Amino acid sequence: MESNDWTDAERRVERAAELFEQRKLDEALEELRFAVDINPFNPGWLFNLALTLDELGRYDEAIEVYQKTLQIEPDDVLVLHRLGVNLHRTGRFREALEVLEHASEVDPEFEPSYCCRIASHADLGEHDRAEEAFYLGRLVQEHCPTCYYNMGASLAVRGLLERAIYCWQRTLELQPMHPHVHAKLADAFWQRGELPRARKHFSARLRQSPRDFAALLDLVELLLEMGRVEEAGERIATVPRAVAAGSAPVQFGRGIWLAAQQRLAEAADAFAIVLQIDPTFPRAHLRMAQIRLTAGKLIEAKTHLRSELLLRPDDPQTLRDLSNLLIDTSETRSAVVCLRRLTALRPNDLLAWQNLAVANFLRHQYDDGIAACRRALLLRPGYAPVTHNLAVALGELGRYDEAIALMKPLMQSGDDFSDLTLRLKLLQAKARVGRWFEAAFALFRAPPGG
Repeated sequence: MESNDWTDAERRVERAAELFEQRKLDEALEELRFAVDINPFNPGWLFNLALTLDELGRYDEAIEVYQKTLQIEPDDVLVLHRLGVNLHRTGRFREALEVLEHASEVDPEFEPSYCCRIASHADLGEHDRAEEAFYLGRLVQEHCPTCYYNMGASLAVRGLLERAIYCWQRTLELQPMHPHVHAKLADAFWQRGELPRARKHFSARLRQSPRDFAALLDLVELLLEMGRVEEAGERIATVPRAVAAGSAPVQFGRGIWLAAQQRLAEAADAFAIVLQIDPTFPRAHLRMAQIRLTAGKLIEAKTHLRSELLLRPDDPQTLRDLSNLLIDTSETRSAVVCLRRLTALRPNDLLAWQNLAVANFLRHQYDDGIAACRRALLLRPGYAPVTHNLAVALGELGRYDEAIALMKPLMQSGDDFSDLTLRLKLLQAKARVGRWFEAAFALFRAPPGG
């Protein structure tokens, strides 16, 4: 390489650094690519190129450049860490762990490698390993906001909300401007039914980032749940019309606000805009189905419900609402699919198992329905609605003794199930008489000596 090329390359790198500081990332990227084309073996320049791709959100390209950098300096912990982070971002959790564990072997005191290991283990469902990485990181640096944040996410997935909230509050103490922690705290308090505290954290998030429309949508839904309809409308109105027109979350928020006021035709128009902007927007088809069903337009409602189901929702409340509407529209087969997904996500959800049993019974799939009832009764023994449904199903199958035995404790508790019990006893008696006549008839017709 000639000296003038080398000088030009160095000048390009210096210029790229200035552009990076000015957040002119595309221009910085162009300068760095020019420099790297001249000297593709400078690990510092390669690292800066990958970092710029990082900032642009071009993670797959960044991964390739980080890997090239490691071919030159295989034990650079900073490069290993950034590569691990990007592998995690792109869902390659196992590869991320391999890289990050290597970083810890190279330098056990490099604390950031533990942060991402927590998240990768959690996303793989390896929550014990996530906690192990958390405590290893704490041996290096006692308090790390990122580690607390990632540990909180692992705890929340397991339903350990109190511990998750503690971790996220520690994150907030250590890093008050953390970009995501207020939203996490808001969601956790919402799940715990502490709605005013959830509202406080959503508001804090929107003060940080007024154009976080996902947080705005969550806040609107929360306010509607709290009965603060006027405030929900005021929040939506803060978004400039030109911006709102092209934002699916804002239009969805406007739709649910209009629906809460029974302005259903306007709400339908808002949801139609959502689906024009993003046909896969979660719950938009579900909301349209509710409106169409209210208007008596059953075929349209079913079409929207099927479209929502095809999106394979994994939000428990969406699955619950969707399955209820599918049952209401006699789409019981799809309701079973939906409820199976819900029980897989929430195996300790009593109502999910109860509804799965009902959906199966409506399809005359009695064995599956009975199995779902028994799962529900493991969670809450003697629960009257499930016991009642199970007894009816057993009666339909002619298993009257089992059904009556199930009902006895409910009758003794004072609950009025006398009509069902009487019906079961009459059917039991009828069945016994029927069997006696069948036996007598068979004996009468038996050949001599038979």
